[in-house]
Amino acid sequence: MAESSRAAARTSANGRPRRRMPPEQRRDHLVTTALQLYGHRSPADTSVDDIVQAAEVSRALFYRYFGNIRELHLTALGRVVDELVGQLVVPSTGAFRDDLRTALDRFLAFAETYAASYTALLSTGSALADDSTAPLIRGVRDHAVRQVRDRLGLAELPGGVERTLRAWMAAVEATVLAWLPAPDVGRGELGGWLVEQLLAMLAATARCDAEAAAALPHVLDD
Repeated sequence: MAESSRAAARTSANGRPRRRMPPEQRRDHLVTTALQLYGHRSPADTSVDDIVQAAEVSRALFYRYFGNIRELHLTALGRVVDELVGQLVVPSTGAFRDDLRTALDRFLAFAETYAASYTALLSTGSALADDSTAPLIRGVRDHAVRQVRDRLGLAELPGGVERTLRAWMAAVEATVLAWLPAPDVGRGELGGWLVEQLLAMLAATARCDAEAAAALPHVLDD
C-alpha cells in the first residue's frame, strides 16, 4: 500500500486521526454513538450512514460488529432498558406514597433523557415495536411489579393487587407517551398525579377484594 493510502486509512472523514480501539470498545463506541443520536431523533430514523458519520468510522467497520442497523438499534435499546431497570428502585424510606413518588420521578427523568428510544420501544406501530422488543418491555414491567411487591413486604402479590399494578403501569406508559412530545405539566406534577391514580386504583381494588384489602392497610392509610 502506498504511503498516501495508508495515511488515508488512518484518517477519519473529517481529517482527524482515527482512534484505535479494541474490538469490544469499538462495538461499545458504536452503541454509545447510537444512543447519543437517539437523544434527538427516533431510532427508526437513524441510518447506518448517520451512525458511521457520527462515530467517525467506515461502513465496513460498522458491519464488522453489526449485521444490520436493526441489530444495533436492539442492542442500544437493550442497554437503555438495562439502565432503566438499574435505576427503577422503589425505596423504603418513608410513606409508600412518598417512596413511589421518588421512583416515578426517576422514571420520568429517564424517559425524558431517552425520549426517542422510549417512544420507539413502546409506540404501537413503531418500526421497532415487535416480537423482538416485547421481552425488553416485559422485563421492565416485571421488575416494577417486583419492586412494589418488595416495598409492600409481601412474598406474593394478591391477584387483584397485581392486576391493578399492571393496569396502572399500562396507564403510566400511555400517559408518558402522550406527555413527552408536548409536556403541558412539569415532571413533578405529572409524577404526583400518577401516584394518586395508583392509590385510588388500589383503594377501589381493596373495596372489591378482601385479600387485597388485607394486604394493603398500611398503604391505604398513608
